Formats: sequence, C-alpha cells, structure tokens
Amino acid sequence: MQVQDMSKIVTLPADLARPNSTMTVHDARLNARVDSMLEEGLIDELLNFHDRHNKQRIEDGKPPDYTKGIFQTLGFKEFHEYLMLPPEKKDSEEGKKLLEESISNMKMGTRRYARRQNKMVKSRFLEHPTREIPPIYELDTTDLTKWDDEVKYKAIHIIESFVNKTQCQYESLKSNVSDEKTNINSHSSNYCSVCERLIIGDKEYLIHMNSHKHKRALKSKQRRAQLAEKEERCE
Repeated sequence: MQVQDMSKIVTLPADLARPNSTMTVHDARLNARVDSMLEEGLIDELLNFHDRHNKQRIEDGKPPDYTKGIFQTLGFKEFHEYLMLPPEKKDSEEGKKLLEESISNMKMGTRRYARRQNKMVKSRFLEHPTREIPPIYELDTTDLTKWDDEVKYKAIHIIESFVNKTQCQYESLKSNVSDEKTNINSHSSNYCSVCERLIIGDKEYLIHMNSHKHKRALKSKQRRAQLAEKEERCE
C-alpha cells in the first residue's frame, strides 16, 4: 500500500468490497441499532457518566461544551435536556416527552452520520479527480435472505480473483468525476481572505476551504462581525 501527498496520486494495490443497502432499509437498521442500545442500558450509562463528569461543571455554572472530547459523541448532545432534569422529574410527563425527543434526535443523528460516511466514500474514491482508485465492488445487503448469494459468495469470488490475479466476473463501481473537478489547475494562486493565506493549486484550495480549520476561522470571524454589529447598535 502506498499513500503519498494529497496532491499526488494515491495507489492501493487491492480490491475493495463495500456492503451497501437501500436507504430505507439502512435507516431502519440504524433505528433498530439505537433501540438495541437502549435495551442494553444506554440511558443508565449516560446518566452515570453525566453525574460523574458534569458535577463540577454544574456547580461552577459553566455551560456544556459539545465541541470537545467525549461530549462530541452521539448521545450526549441529543440527551442533554433530559439529563439535566432533576431525578424526580425524569418520570414526569415532561421527562418522558424529553426522553422521546432525545431518542428521536439520536436516531436522526445516527442516520445523518451514516450519510456523511457514504458521501465520504464517494468523494474520496469515486469522485476524486487525481486519485488512482482500486476496483470497488458493491455488495447488496438489503435482503438478508439472499445473504449467501448477494454478499458471501460474491465477496469470496472478489477476494479469490484478487489473490489469484484472475478476472472478476462482477462489475466494479464506475468513477464519477465531473468536468469541473478534472479541469483543476495545480499552479493557480488562490487567496483565502478568512485565514489570510495564499494557497497554490485549485485542489489544495478546495481542500483548505473544506477543512475544519477554515470552517472554525469562518465561524469565529462571523461571530466577531455579529458582535461588532451589536456594539454599533448599542452606541
């Protein structure tokens, strides 16, 4: 396996088999996964962690920071309002309503995260303008009664074809790179006014614009602008 700089070709001497299903089935499985976590004691786990790690924060009157550490994990943000209720209110109508909303938000967050993962696979492999990608074979897991034919035996054949260097009978996914991405200029100069940086190359500029560092700088600049606007109004 050879991974080079992002501006260069990345080669992976292997075939990839990617399990996939229809979005409706995938969503149902993700919802069932959350239900299973709840049955196995997720709420008690969240309550115990919240009590142990938030005691000092609550005493100091500090707001929760869901941008750092463990609190970025799915569950804490979604259940925050419920977790903040006093113990005697958790079984009240208000508590039950907040719990239902929290569970619904967690399921939605889980589905959203799965969609981002699918988007990442497409952008990094099937829609990348310069990356030399290996063959990617999709295995349909929608109907579990067809698991052996649609997943098991196909995966075995794909692996054997790669190991034995023989022709695979299944068709791999096709690359889907737009003309806009293929016409990227690697020597152009691009200036990011938010970060005050000069970036050489269109691809590098796109990578920068989608980076967490740039997005954080943009949000910070927007907050400062909003604060300055409020101060002007007060004057």
